[in-house]
Amino acid sequence: MIVEAGVIGFLAYWIVSEYIFNAYFHDYVDQLLGAHGTTFTAALGLGIGLAGSAIAATLYRNLQHAKSRLETITAPKIRGAVEKILSSLPTVEESPRASVVKVVSAPTMTLASSSAGTAPVPVLSENQQKKLESPKS
Repeated sequence: MIVEAGVIGFLAYWIVSEYIFNAYFHDYVDQLLGAHGTTFTAALGLGIGLAGSAIAATLYRNLQHAKSRLETITAPKIRGAVEKILSSLPTVEESPRASVVKVVSAPTMTLASSSAGTAPVPVLSENQQKKLESPKS
């Protein structure tokens, strides 16, 4: 396939270079396309349209064929495997709900190292800190 593309590319390059550098070939192509340009354009457009329609119809037919085969052949196998997996999973009622509990401890005193000039500072919980920070009205 790659070799074919290389050959087609080489031939296209060859024709373009002949058109550019050969005056006789240039005149021949201009005369041919000038006289029958509309016919070539119409034929090319019709060919592209028919080819596109044929490709679309073939792809649609293949899609419908694959869809019907998947529904009839593998559906029981897949359905059985899915039901087996789903039956092994715990349901919502069976599993206990995990809850996060916030432990609040009493304020404690932390002692700094025994250096001179330091005093113990109490550690306050978040609620006590919020009470101290909020302005009293």
